[in-house]
Amino acid sequence: MAANDDDPNGKNALRTRLRARRDALPAEARATWSQHLAEAGAPALRERIGTASVVAAYWPLRSEADPRPLARALAAAGARLCLPVVDGEQMHFSAWDGGEADLVPAGFGAFGPAPTAPLVAPTLLLVPLLGFDARGQRLGWGKGYYDRYLAQRAAAATAPAGRPFAVGIAFACQQVPAIPSEAHDVPLDAVLTEGGLLPAQSAPDVVDRYPCGRPRPPRR
Repeated sequence: MAANDDDPNGKNALRTRLRARRDALPAEARATWSQHLAEAGAPALRERIGTASVVAAYWPLRSEADPRPLARALAAAGARLCLPVVDGEQMHFSAWDGGEADLVPAGFGAFGPAPTAPLVAPTLLLVPLLGFDARGQRLGWGKGYYDRYLAQRAAAATAPAGRPFAVGIAFACQQVPAIPSEAHDVPLDAVLTEGGLLPAQSAPDVVDRYPCGRPRPPRR
């Protein structure tokens, strides 16, 4: 479903609404739910990708769900970590030890490894988002970095293991019935919320039943 960004029902209008919804969450709730997200996600992702994976986290901005507890839990089980660094229109990933002492500004208010850190190719990509739907469509900030990276990895025959497994990191209340999509949008493989891991196409449809302010019950 395509929609013009200037359409009142399009991406920009949806970004504004979803950003306000997430920003309204108390900081304490976001921290608690991010920890629940790690507790639910670490065993599910270890089962899906194994323990010897390369996990790309991200530095949370504003009210984004924090992937760092999850990344550190996966590292404790044997995964290697990395963080994104923006270079012009492209994004690459640099090795990260899970700490914060040696990080430097990496663009847009985020932090990342120093320029001397080795580049790595993640096998698990934790992706920030403003909203998602049951098909795995994601609404981000509109810069297209993750879509371009996933498309490049899928097209590069020499990339290790092809395209990484892409998991959106979100609170359950960020799910909406449908995200407007375009040809260049790359769907996620799954979304992880405080309620558990939702593989694309298997997430339950919603009609904004879960306003931010209370968590969705964990899946049984």
